Parts: sequence; structure tokens; C-alpha cells
Amino acid sequence: MSFTHETTVPATPQAVVATLTDEAFVRAALADLGAEVREVSVEGTTTRARYSVATQGIPQAFAKFVGDRVEVTDVRTWTVEGDGATGTVLVTTTLFGRDVKLEGQRRITGSTTITSTGRSHVDAPFVGRKAEGAVDELAVVVLKKEAGTLAARLG
Repeated sequence: MSFTHETTVPATPQAVVATLTDEAFVRAALADLGAEVREVSVEGTTTRARYSVATQGIPQAFAKFVGDRVEVTDVRTWTVEGDGATGTVLVTTTLFGRDVKLEGQRRITGSTTITSTGRSHVDAPFVGRKAEGAVDELAVVVLKKEAGTLAARLG
């Protein structure tokens, strides 16, 4: 499965990357998501966060197997290039006792449009494809929340 999300924010790509890699912003974005933060670290343009998030909003078929919260590790790395920037995202968790991996790419253009694309993989026979669809839907929800937090911060 795969997902795409696009948003525009009122700032330069350099300001966007500086904000996305600021520990206070990462914590604020996670708080807006309703996450319980375990750890956030920033090294240069790489952020690493470990947190738990409520499973509220995931399809009922999966919710009964997952429980109330899920533990997540989220690593994002940015590279500023000329009048834009690119980023990679790796989000991992365990669902149904199986590994879940979401890999994504992000691109910030000079007009400060952030385009995010990605693909999830759930290592689960029979339900993997459906679970991947649910993970991709949740990724878009997270990106929309982050976009709101980012716009408010840069506004």
C-alpha cells in the first residue's frame, strides 16, 4: 500500500527544516497527536522519537487485536538542497506480534510545499494488505496533524 500527502506552509524550506528538527516542535507535534512521549532526540537534521499513541481511529477489525495504545519509533532525516529540502522517514512498531514498517520520503520545494509519500509493510499473513491500508490512512492523519502544528508555529 502507499500514501501521499501535500501541504503548504508560510515559510522558507530552511525555516521549515529548522522547525521540523527542533526538539520543542517535535514534542509539541506529538502532544497535538495525543502521544505519550518516551524519548525525543535531535542530532543535526535527524530526529528520533519513541512514543505511544492511542489506537483510537483505527479500523475496528484491527483495534481488538492491537489494544488501547501502540509503541512507535519514528526517525526522520532532512537534507537541505539549494532552494528546497528532502527527507526520509522510518516509522516502526509491532502489531499483532508482527513488525510494521512505514518508509517515506518528503520533499520541500521553494514554494514551501511539503509533499510526503510513503509505503507501509505489515508482516502478517492474510491481513497484511488490509493492515497496510490502515497504517497508510493513519500516516496521513499524522501528517495532517503535523501540518497544523507546523502552520501554527510558523504562522
